[in-house]
Amino acid sequence: MFSSNSSVDSDAFRSVMRQLAGCVTVITTEGDGKLHGFTATAVCSVCAEPPSVLIAVNQTARTHPHIDKKDAFAINILSEDQKPLADHFATKGDDQFDTVEYALGHTGVPLLKGAAAHLECEVYQKIPIGTHTLFVGRVINTGQERRAPLVYYNARYGLIEQI
Repeated sequence: MFSSNSSVDSDAFRSVMRQLAGCVTVITTEGDGKLHGFTATAVCSVCAEPPSVLIAVNQTARTHPHIDKKDAFAINILSEDQKPLADHFATKGDDQFDTVEYALGHTGVPLLKGAAAHLECEVYQKIPIGTHTLFVGRVINTGQERRAPLVYYNARYGLIEQI
């Protein structure tokens, strides 16, 4: 059982976690005939056999019920020139995809054009924990371009040189 009792202050925790640099992603899905997405860095590889990943989604996020119902999502790893797209999906608004170029994947979820890479997933397991749900996805489709990813570190976007 997960206990919410902790001696670590949540602001201190957030401050330390800002030191963990990560790729900026947009998690996308479909629900109720509309496309949905949000900017996220809480993405992690689980294993290669079978290929799987996890995302952590706040249960109050507007996209959460659509991922939960659709049982499919895509992780779009943004390229270094897509900061405006990261900002776009970080704000609330209707018709998020009206001005965004995308193609639909095998499961009907949007794959963003110009992204450095994408992983299209079917939900394998849902794990509620605290204020979030961990969605473990089985990767069913991938794609990548030769572009450097956009990085988020210490509450700021940044660029890295290709290694």
